[in-house]
Formats: sequence, C-alpha cells, structure tokens
Amino acid sequence: MIAQLILPIRCDGTVRHLMMKLYPAKSYSFCTYFFFFSMTILFFAAATYAAPENLARPAVTVAWTELLPDEDLRFLESIPQVDHDSLSDEQLAQDAPTEGLNSNTSAFEDQVAKAIADSKQEIEDKKSGRDWRDALKSTKVRPEFNNKRIRIAGYIVPIEYDDSQVITEFFLVPYFGACIHVPPPPPNQLIYVKHPKGFTLPDLYTPFWVDGNVVIETQENELGLSAYSMRNVKLERYEEPEEPEFLN
Repeated sequence: MIAQLILPIRCDGTVRHLMMKLYPAKSYSFCTYFFFFSMTILFFAAATYAAPENLARPAVTVAWTELLPDEDLRFLESIPQVDHDSLSDEQLAQDAPTEGLNSNTSAFEDQVAKAIADSKQEIEDKKSGRDWRDALKSTKVRPEFNNKRIRIAGYIVPIEYDDSQVITEFFLVPYFGACIHVPPPPPNQLIYVKHPKGFTLPDLYTPFWVDGNVVIETQENELGLSAYSMRNVKLERYEEPEEPEFLN
C-alpha cells in the first residue's frame, strides 16, 4: 500500500518544489529530496497503522443485560418461576384479595393493561417461533458492541493455565459458580478472554472489572459456548461501593 502511495509520484518540477519546501537545503540532489520525501510518507503511515484504534477511547461501563438482544432479554424475563416452598401463613395473608373491586381501582386497571400487553406480546412471540428455552442457548448478539471498548464486572472461570496456576484464557461470567457448580449462562452472557501475559487468581469467588475491546465471535469449550470475546484486556479487582455514612 505504501508503494502505491510513492510510485505514482511524478518526478517533475512540482514534486521537486514540494520537497524543497519540506527540506529547504539547496545542496541536496533530486534523489536525496525524493528519499527524504518517501521516508516522511513511510513514517506517518507507520505511525497511523501502529496505533491501536481503540487505545484512546474511554471504556463504556455496561451491564450484562445490555449484551442481550431485546427479544432474548424479554424471553429470559418471562421464565416461569419455580415455587420450591409453599407460602407461609403470613405470606398467604398478605396475598389475600382485597375486599371489593373499587378498593384499589388504579391497581386493577394496571393489571388489566399489563395482561393485555402480555397477551399481545405472547402472540408476537408465537409468530417468531421462539420462547425462553431458545434464549437459554441463544448466540444472538448486539452487533453495535463489535470492536467497542467496554468495562464489565464478572467472575473468572479459568480455561487455560499452567502448573503454576497462571491463567492465560478464561470465561467471564455474570454470577459465581457458572460453568462449574451450575450450568453455564446463555452464550450471549458468556465472554471468552485471552490474556497472553497471564495472571494468577486469588480465588474463584472474587469478582473483577475487565476492560477491553469486544469482538463478536463464538468460542466453544467443554465448559461452555460464548458469543462474545474480549481482547487487549486490563483486570481490576471489583470493589463494592462504600455506603455513605450519615451523621445523627
């Protein structure tokens, strides 16, 4: 590409005049002018290509749900809740119906409006042929995150490490125990990270901030399947924000 920039230059008076403007020493020969002019082009071209595109961009802090397409998020929010324990007497008393329809008209109207909206959405979902079961194994992504620098907090699941426990590849997951003690999250809630320098992990239940460039690609491992990757990452231990102290 650099040759394409240099070779078409005509060695006429115009170019000589331009080179003399850049290098105003009268003792230089034309070949010397051309050499310095070519080196100038090579220098600026090399500087442009050597600088990472996202180096100067600030990282955008994102939540895990932001990585989900709207449809997948809606499906996951509609997963039926499993009632493992029966309600206590106190909870049953709180769940008792109100006396008379007019006792809370606004709440009743809200319930009706929500039921209508849910019904319409259910019809649309049936047309698409997908439900929450599909969202649990979805590799659908948000394309606007591709090549974007983000900062996201999560837990580290080691994939590749040596005898000294130096980790060079890992999955970043949104909750502790994913892919180890419990099944993995959906692929679009799993981020594959390669860390060539390597690092050691104090324990598996310490969360970290991961700052880096997102790449949309699938990576499969015996622990899970990811729909996102991150490169050029920086790790920082996650600290819970301190609660403000109020003086009495």
